Amino acid sequence: MLFAKDSVHGHVIEDTPDGPVYEDDRTPFDAGNPRPCKGCNRHIAPGAHDPCIANLPGAYQACCGHGLDRSAVTGGPNGYVAFKDGRTIRFSGLCGGERIRQAVNAVLAGEPLPEGFQFDEDRMWWEGLTDAQRNYVQQQIPQGLARLVQEAKGGEPPSQAFLQGQAMWFDGLTQEEKSYVLASMRRMLAELVQEALSRV
Repeated sequence: MLFAKDSVHGHVIEDTPDGPVYEDDRTPFDAGNPRPCKGCNRHIAPGAHDPCIANLPGAYQACCGHGLDRSAVTGGPNGYVAFKDGRTIRFSGLCGGERIRQAVNAVLAGEPLPEGFQFDEDRMWWEGLTDAQRNYVQQQIPQGLARLVQEAKGGEPPSQAFLQGQAMWFDGLTQEEKSYVLASMRRMLAELVQEALSRV
């Protein structure tokens, strides 16, 4: 796991010496067969849109929050929509798809956000990029992560499982190494954006 406590589809999981478990009943967490969404009780295929907010207009990335009010990692609102123009709104994971769609429509129409929704102060890395430039950065992120992991490990390469696409970048890293990579991601993305601007 990346963090000692996290959530998957709204269900809080904890890392233990015996592996990750669900916080509520301490049963083992199976990454290959996670529980359905805590909000809508529907199964979500890996990489698929959250069913209640699939195909949001103007969105680049989004998460409905899966029925979990606050993030188990940050303590902030668990749901967000990051727009193609770089703006992001955040909200409780208890909002539900209909209210999220209303908020997205308000943003796109230049209207005030409904109660319970707020804009992030920071803009996303893709602000001002063309589709081709955004795609370039996305394609380069795995190599960028591999470089950061190698830096964190003092020159030692990432795990073979990560390099072969079978595990996440944090596979086999200590907490200190994970923290280094997380703290360096903004720098890595900025470098990739500059590459995209000069090459694409």
